[in-house]
Amino acid sequence: MKLNKLLEGIEVRELTGNHNPEITGVVSDHRKVKPGYVFVCYQGLNVDGHSFIEGAIGNGARVIVSEKRIQHLPQDVASVVTPNGRIAQAVCAANWYGNPAKSLKLIGITGTNGKTSTAHLSYGILKAQGLKASVLGTIGHTIGIDDKSSGENQPSKIEIPALLTTPDAFQLHAMLRKIVDSGIEHVVMETSSQGLAQHRLAGLTFDTAVFTNLTQDHLDYHGTMEKYLAAKMMLFEQLRQGGLAILNADSSVTEQIRQHISEANILTYGLEKKADLIAQNLEVTLRKLAFTAALNEEKQVNDSDFSYREIQAKMGLLGAYNIYNALAAIGVGIQYNCSAKSIREGLAKTVVPGRFECINLNGTHNKDFAVIVDYAHTPDGLENVLTAARGITEGRLISVFGCGGDRDRGKRPKMGAISTQLADISVITSDNPRTENPDEIISEIVSKLPHDAAYICISERREAIRKAITDANSGDVVVIAGKGHENYQEIHGKRYPFDDRKVALELLQQKPFHTQQTS
Repeated sequence: MKLNKLLEGIEVRELTGNHNPEITGVVSDHRKVKPGYVFVCYQGLNVDGHSFIEGAIGNGARVIVSEKRIQHLPQDVASVVTPNGRIAQAVCAANWYGNPAKSLKLIGITGTNGKTSTAHLSYGILKAQGLKASVLGTIGHTIGIDDKSSGENQPSKIEIPALLTTPDAFQLHAMLRKIVDSGIEHVVMETSSQGLAQHRLAGLTFDTAVFTNLTQDHLDYHGTMEKYLAAKMMLFEQLRQGGLAILNADSSVTEQIRQHISEANILTYGLEKKADLIAQNLEVTLRKLAFTAALNEEKQVNDSDFSYREIQAKMGLLGAYNIYNALAAIGVGIQYNCSAKSIREGLAKTVVPGRFECINLNGTHNKDFAVIVDYAHTPDGLENVLTAARGITEGRLISVFGCGGDRDRGKRPKMGAISTQLADISVITSDNPRTENPDEIISEIVSKLPHDAAYICISERREAIRKAITDANSGDVVVIAGKGHENYQEIHGKRYPFDDRKVALELLQQKPFHTQQTS
């Protein structure tokens, strides 16, 4: 590829040296540079990528794309100066892979909580309709077609572990290239606030944009809730003209987002305030989550005439708060003319690992109490899962949770307060302490709790889970929150194998079986 082709769509303030050399690759990691490569650098939060230019040239870089004018470059190295290296990186990645996103219908989902469940529910609905779809997000990236009826020449499904909820630009466009080459047309994508703020999605145009909610998280990165919201709203700036914004009517910031949207259609959903799509006739137990979704008679989406205005839904996911995620996913299904049958099937068949996952109500580990594992790691997330569990608890509610290290410290005492207010007993433990001391994190969690709050502190997570399961009696519900699908614990920069679900099942094997069951 020629340099001028790679730079299409990038604001170039200055170009020196060979103006149009042949390019053999493009990266932003100087260690991956090979002869003939373009090295893209920018000022990061903690590291200045410009400091690696010399190393990139040493490895054979032919072009340097930077935010600063670079002095004394070798004569055979071209220099491109651009105002935003992150945007340049995203556009270069798209150009290098042939702009695969232009052939796709992109469905972006943003919000503090519910992105993963909403993404997988949407993906399930699209698949049930027979549409070719992929999903990219927190618990992994699914590429390819897993329907055997699609033909022998179709690639099998590929599962790629997710290091980031929203991949970096080079990984993202490489995956989108594979997706297009697989004949897939729809991509459901979790779009994190950090991914948006860092312009990993720059240049993409979304066909549909979904907003779940906004509550405190990531303030260690964004600084204020206003900046956090501004990052989320970047998704709607990239919504195509005539695209669909699906908004949670019950969120306090939805009106701000609505005012931020221009030249797009809007579909609202909710349980409390007036909305286009609502849920009625809720049935919520430890083994069942069902409701009736009702679409406003006057609402039209894509000028379609629907053969249904109500859908009787029974979900594979549990927990009352997942009704919000289901409504958002139904909105996605409506956007793509999915039948009521496909929507029902997608909701019923979708199970998301570590999202209100009841791990011992069936099979050999059945007990007369329930153990639920959930990814809740924010104040709002913990409140949602404990409130949902409280609604179906016959005995005591036992909470096991911690807070991650090197992250927003302001949420720690808030989560302590939420757990001790909603649960009968709180076992406060370590999450992913990262570089922090777990005991110091726990001290911050309990720092503002009243002296009579019912909690105990056990820093070793396995022992905390053991304590909760050992103490559980008939009719109790144990909620293990914070890590969900994660299969590791990060301590001092190293990841050690640890899966809440596996640990809980191992400990359940050691507890005597009881015949009475919670219904």
